Amino acid sequence: MTSEIIAMWTGVTLYAAATVLYVVGTVFRRDVITKWALGASVLGIGPHAVGIAIRWVRIGHGPSLGFYEVVSSYALASVLALVILTWRFPKIRNIGVIIMPVAFLLIAGAMFTPKADLALTATLSSWWLTIHVAFAKLTYTAFIASFALAVAYLVRERGGHGPLHDVLDKLPRQELLDDLSYRFIGAGFIFLGIMIVAGAIWANEAWGRYWGWDPIETWSLISWVVYAIYLHVRLTLGWRGRRAAWFAAVALPVVLFTLIGVPIAYSSIHGAYLLGY
Repeated sequence: MTSEIIAMWTGVTLYAAATVLYVVGTVFRRDVITKWALGASVLGIGPHAVGIAIRWVRIGHGPSLGFYEVVSSYALASVLALVILTWRFPKIRNIGVIIMPVAFLLIAGAMFTPKADLALTATLSSWWLTIHVAFAKLTYTAFIASFALAVAYLVRERGGHGPLHDVLDKLPRQELLDDLSYRFIGAGFIFLGIMIVAGAIWANEAWGRYWGWDPIETWSLISWVVYAIYLHVRLTLGWRGRRAAWFAAVALPVVLFTLIGVPIAYSSIHGAYLLGY
């Protein structure tokens, strides 16, 4: 446990440093500092992944049970998305000023929750659970990336002056940000659909029913419908630019509420088994 916690807190510290460096680099208009921020983000991935791996080996399953390990893994996926985006589109490096605070808050919040080892019982153990959890990571990562791109689009679209505008002005053209946000939502929408279907099959194995209108099941479906509406208005009604960006920005809180808010606000079988409540 000690080595795991040391590794995790090292990751938290590096993510905190990356967040601060992104903010400082933005406020003082220093590209070299934002490069350091990206470097700190990359360095944080190592100990964070090591901490997750140590726990994985010790308890015998990946980050699929307990608020601590589930939310922490989403933070890791978000930082990995930032690194991949930066590798593919070097000019998009400054988007970290939006992604890193989200990732830092996720892992920091997870570190202050119970860390008890939760074993996979025979009822829960299934390949469908693995598929369900894997696509959940992909889903939330895609939606967080689309949110960051949409927020960057909206801030820059308003115009004006200031450190944040100066940093975002160095991002690729608005059309590319809009297109990337749409593509991430398209991917996330498909991933979320697979996650729901895999979860239903797993639920039938574990609890003898495919769908029971459990609060998390219901809100997962609501999230899927919200993004289905986004794709509909974009592809059918031709929404682009500012309207689409606002939709993408407002949609993420629905997904985050499904992940974090529902287990707290409702008595849920998912909250009991998946998040350890």
